Amino acid sequence: MDDPATIAAHYALDPAHPTPLSIGGLRAFAALDRREPARRLIAVATRADQPLRARMVTRLGPHPVPHALTPLDQGPGRDPAGQESWFMLCAAPPGPPLVASGWTEALAVRHLLLPAAAALEALAQRGVTHRAIRPDNMFRAGPGEPAMLGPFWATPPASLQPAAFEPPYSAMCVAGGRGDGTVADDVYALGAVILWCLLGGPAAWAEPGMQARKLELDSLPALCGGVGPSGGLFELLRLMLAEDPDHRPTPSLLLAPDQARARRLATRPPRRAQRPLDMPGQIIWTPRQLAYALATQPERGVAIIRDGTVDRWLRRMLGDGELAVHVEETTETEDESEKAAPRRDAVMLMRVVWVLDPLAPLVWRGVALFPDGLGGALAAAQAMGHAATVASLEELVSNDMLVHWSSLQTKRPDLPAMRQDMIDWRGWLNLRGPMGGIRRLAYGLNPLLPCASPLLAGRVVARLADLLPALDAAAARADRKRPPVDPHIAAFVGARADTALLADAARIGGFTSAPERLAVLQLFARLQARLHPAPLPGLAGWLLECGLIELDQWRGLETRRMLKARLAEEAAAGNITAMFRVAQDEAAWQRDREGAEAAAARAAAIAHELTLLAAHAPQRQAAAEDLGYAIAGGAGLLALLGAGVALGMGV
Repeated sequence: MDDPATIAAHYALDPAHPTPLSIGGLRAFAALDRREPARRLIAVATRADQPLRARMVTRLGPHPVPHALTPLDQGPGRDPAGQESWFMLCAAPPGPPLVASGWTEALAVRHLLLPAAAALEALAQRGVTHRAIRPDNMFRAGPGEPAMLGPFWATPPASLQPAAFEPPYSAMCVAGGRGDGTVADDVYALGAVILWCLLGGPAAWAEPGMQARKLELDSLPALCGGVGPSGGLFELLRLMLAEDPDHRPTPSLLLAPDQARARRLATRPPRRAQRPLDMPGQIIWTPRQLAYALATQPERGVAIIRDGTVDRWLRRMLGDGELAVHVEETTETEDESEKAAPRRDAVMLMRVVWVLDPLAPLVWRGVALFPDGLGGALAAAQAMGHAATVASLEELVSNDMLVHWSSLQTKRPDLPAMRQDMIDWRGWLNLRGPMGGIRRLAYGLNPLLPCASPLLAGRVVARLADLLPALDAAAARADRKRPPVDPHIAAFVGARADTALLADAARIGGFTSAPERLAVLQLFARLQARLHPAPLPGLAGWLLECGLIELDQWRGLETRRMLKARLAEEAAAGNITAMFRVAQDEAAWQRDREGAEAAAARAAAIAHELTLLAAHAPQRQAAAEDLGYAIAGGAGLLALLGAGVALGMGV
């Protein structure tokens, strides 16, 4: 991010309005489009524990949705306090959030029901759910103006929805794990908003006991508290808030309220037991309450299933022998291998909850979620440090429990269709090395989840193209004796890279061998060549200093000096690709090998000569001594002859 004031090339936060807004529970700031300064925009800051719905944003495309705020662009930026965030740009809301005053049935139909139904119908045609319909995320310019649905793409589906505005089966899910749901869930939330307005915004809706009341009484009686709205709209709200999503009207039907109101729904209140079943903190009257209690208290739940308490209560107190038989059949489906496994109780409890409440989510060791909410749940649990939840989610995937549970579903036909996706998730999780594991699963399921590596020093990196400049900026404060790769960066690259880059990244290991260390340099060289050709002197210097390139492998002293100089030159220029070419210069390697081989041959020849000399040393010494004696004798003889001649000549 070259200019911290810029977001997605053309946008920036408005310096004249630095105070953050609250848009649907998220921080937002007034923003400017530099191409159209008069345009009123906001930049919504996403949260690390609430990854945005990246695939849904792609599916929406650039075309606006009537009566709904849709994203225009996105990118990293800094807020007025200097904190970096990932921002989503959209048009500014037309006015403040809804207030629960001044509403009549006619106004609610005209200004709430009809515009929201039109928005939901348009979203449904694109295969998208909203999942964020609540009073603080609906806006209008003022009395007499239609409401507009607020941002629904900046967080996981329904992650900020209070229990009052969610169907009970969704509200019980772990943070981030509610999944995309269906348009029927949006219809439910819209019905709750209309009811909230007609009842004057009852404070009781914010109380923590709302989920329990819905499970005991059903949604409409629990929300109304015994004071339901009168008139024809009440019948429509009864349909919109039906417990079974199949009974709720479609958005297209809501666009003709009189026709929707004329439908008749043959339902009956939940069957209640003659006497309740007591569990810690819960009084259970209905099967749905029992399913919820078993899901939230798994250890106690397993105990009362195994000792027959549940069976006796279903038969004697509830009077539902058929349901008791189904529960019994479910507990008897365990095979011998499953009985011997530590997970047998969790599997049994998961099945029993499904039998008691087919609408309920998957439950596993106290964690409830829908399979398509796995990415949001995992990101939230990791960001909040909930290690037990992360472990439960990892076990779900590794043991194929998502596939098993989805195969049981009849209410959500989209879930069994995700079987291949779930198998792929297990493959990511089981992938060996730093590119696999639970981190790879989190990044793979959340295409714009920022990399959580501490090496990035607080920079927001959600796209692979942003990784290198972020590391370049962090290099000045980094420990440059350690490579700029950790498990988070490896998993992030693995989740974001294409096939060619994956081949490079797959060679990264524990940095214990020369090929593994050089693979890191090769990966960054490819990333720079393909995604960021601009100079990266900070990162290049970091890669040079952390010991990835072992010059000691080069045999020639002069070659080492030359390579060291060339590497330093390329690092100063920020050219990682050239650094890798230098380290992998085949011609230089060949010359070095040939020189080393020639030197080795010369050394061997010298050593051979020295060996021969050493082997024949005694013979040469004896011959030398004999020669010395001969020379000495000859010299003596010559001396005597010379003396004799001299005497004979009278010298």
